Amino acid sequence: MWASQYYGIKLDGPTFVSNVIHWGVTVASRPPENRSSPSTTFTTAASPTNNQVVQPSSSQPATTSLDGVEKSSPVPALPLALGGILVLLIIGLVFLKGRSGGEKRANLNVPGFPPELLEGYEPLEFLGEGGFAKVFKVKRKKDGKTVALKIPHLTEKSRKSFTREVRAWSMLEHPNIVKLYRAEETPVPYLEMEFVEGAEVDGKLVRTLEELPKPVDEKTALELIRGIAEGLKHAHSKGITHRDLKPGNILLKADLTPKITDWGLAKIGTHSTTTTSGVTVLYAAPEQLDPETYGRTDPRTDIYQLGLIFYELLTGKLPYGEKGPASVIAKILNPEIKPKPPSAVRPELAKYDGLFEKLLAKRKEDRYESVEEFLEDLKLLERLEGERADLRGQIEELKKTIQVTTDRSEVQRLVRKLVEGLGRNAVLSARLNDKAGLISALEELREFTREERGEVERAIETVELLLREGLPISQELVERVEVLVDRIKREVER
Repeated sequence: MWASQYYGIKLDGPTFVSNVIHWGVTVASRPPENRSSPSTTFTTAASPTNNQVVQPSSSQPATTSLDGVEKSSPVPALPLALGGILVLLIIGLVFLKGRSGGEKRANLNVPGFPPELLEGYEPLEFLGEGGFAKVFKVKRKKDGKTVALKIPHLTEKSRKSFTREVRAWSMLEHPNIVKLYRAEETPVPYLEMEFVEGAEVDGKLVRTLEELPKPVDEKTALELIRGIAEGLKHAHSKGITHRDLKPGNILLKADLTPKITDWGLAKIGTHSTTTTSGVTVLYAAPEQLDPETYGRTDPRTDIYQLGLIFYELLTGKLPYGEKGPASVIAKILNPEIKPKPPSAVRPELAKYDGLFEKLLAKRKEDRYESVEEFLEDLKLLERLEGERADLRGQIEELKKTIQVTTDRSEVQRLVRKLVEGLGRNAVLSARLNDKAGLISALEELREFTREERGEVERAIETVELLLREGLPISQELVERVEVLVDRIKREVER
């Protein structure tokens, strides 16, 4: 520092040497000045005359000027300049070495960060490592922006397709999708992307949906799954499919907003030595494990994986268990083994059973055709569920009122209103694919009919069969229930 202040030379890397040389050349080219040496002492016996020669007291060689007076010789400028250059070069090398050492020490604070990327990024934190890549929180040096760097482990084959496979990701702009800023193959393959801060849950930092304790309450589950679905909807509208949707690929903001990451990496993973078939088995769709039987992947593959995430959020489990890859694969591929409905884990989730029959259907053709269709059904379910909840409250109030009413005509009026409510409850349960709720509603209706009693019992048997087989209530059965309810209402009104 003192050298840079004293000589006016900046010790800032590449400019240092040129600054030193410029200074030295300036000094060397400066003409010598006619001045006496400041260290010379003159002694005289008396005041000198023009004919006297003054002798210097030092032993330095003297020169005679044109006026005949001897003066001390100046120190040669070139050796002085060269000496100065040498000193400053030494100072600069020490400075640059110190800077280099500082960078290395900073790199050691974040182990595993590629030294090749230190020129553009300052590593701040190691975020984690999976079978496919390491992830770091870094500061981009050109503008100070905090971003995330993903450093994938690639084979020679996957490295060639790396930037091609993730190029589509950079086209996605959505609040529920992690933004990709750049993807480079050199000096090492890396992805620069949006840094997502994570959320504090029960005093712990949760960065991904995988780390979030499950099950969560219904409201949180619905908010999360809607966000993920909206991100998928946007990507599918651009013709982009994820194919490896899983909790570990869902990052969380501080307010629990989900953001989907790692678009296009499933294909790269198929060429990587650190992954198996480029997909996580627990969240694999049948067509990913056996394309010959179930066909090729398409957007409905993402819908299946969306269903698995939703199921786990609600129940805290996966529909085929987690005993091991071989066991899970066998269950996924066996057409005779149906995924357990959420109500088998938590009975209060029966209203969602119908959604999961379509979300987790093994054949793609039996699933929702689009994410938008799923979102519409989810919205309808919430509306119908709200309506049914209000209706059930009214039914219970009617039952209590009938019990304390003594006027016969009033009782008949209340019974007609009760049957109307029970019938509406049955239809709503059928539309919600709530088989247990439909059976309960039909059993209550059976007590108010003689003419349609046999038809009601046959309807109950049909629904019980569907419940055992894990099959959805068809539109045909919904219409059959509507007709049956209408007949019972007319019978009661007579």
